[in-house]
Amino acid sequence: MGTVLEVRDLVTRFHTSQGVVHAVNGISYSLDSGESLAIVGESGSGKTVAALSLMGLVPPPGRVESGEVILGGREILGLSGKEWRNVRGSEISMVFQDPMTSLNPVLTVGYQLTEGLRRHMGLSRSEARTEAVRLVDLVGIPNGVQRLASYPHEFSGGQRQRVMIAMALACKPAVLIADEPTTALDVTIQDQIVRLMKELQAELGMGIVWITHDLALVAGLADRVAVMYAGSIVEEATVADLYRRARHPYTLGLLNSLPDGDHAVSSRLEAIEGRPPDLRERFARCPFVDRCSHAIERCSTEKPVLESVGEKHTSACWRREDL
Repeated sequence: MGTVLEVRDLVTRFHTSQGVVHAVNGISYSLDSGESLAIVGESGSGKTVAALSLMGLVPPPGRVESGEVILGGREILGLSGKEWRNVRGSEISMVFQDPMTSLNPVLTVGYQLTEGLRRHMGLSRSEARTEAVRLVDLVGIPNGVQRLASYPHEFSGGQRQRVMIAMALACKPAVLIADEPTTALDVTIQDQIVRLMKELQAELGMGIVWITHDLALVAGLADRVAVMYAGSIVEEATVADLYRRARHPYTLGLLNSLPDGDHAVSSRLEAIEGRPPDLRERFARCPFVDRCSHAIERCSTEKPVLESVGEKHTSACWRREDL
């Protein structure tokens, strides 16, 4: 497997009237073809902004200020608007969290599916329609010919998410970003969507970046995990290694907050005390220090950097060897 995506020191800021929000602070990672990388963390940790940065979709007043995104051997952050439109959908695609706000409510599903096929793959109208029928069948929507004439509001939540997946996969991108694609769905449909995406990944050989807050979900779908906090990656490891020997207090807190089979129905789940920090602050200290029960004096005066704690395992914690 070769590397299809490489992110180097990505920095994204939002310049607001209340100050500069440091949303993404120099994150780096790589993704191989056929590999799944999960980026996890609480709301506000920078996961979605990091994903939008890869797609050139950061909304104003945000902007990517530095770093590199290498897609298929080419740096894409400096692309023009026209060049971005040629890349999105064909080389890198994204499944958004809420399909109802991502699909155009006044256009049929068939029109929205065939638009990318005609633009990126040069198909005729009839060829694109034939391929669209194949795609909706592939993602498990019955009566494809009839359903292409339907509008988004005529589908259930699970079916709309399947339409989004079909659109994202239509042009066989090398990289798929899935931003909390199952959050709004019930547990049964969540499982169906995850199974579907894993099957399609195996068939197409694409790399997937999963954006999620759900570490329980990660266990069954990812090869590696990058844990984000306050706009930075604070730990990265294979799934098995992260669950077996997490080396950052924040990761330990996330794992300890998960229910398991030993919990009594009436027992309370553990929680991480405190609140995420204000991202207008430029951290010269560990951003997790105010919520950390393992903190030492150094944590309040010096920001730790990602360092190795084993094979393919890094942690940004001054007590990484003690945990």
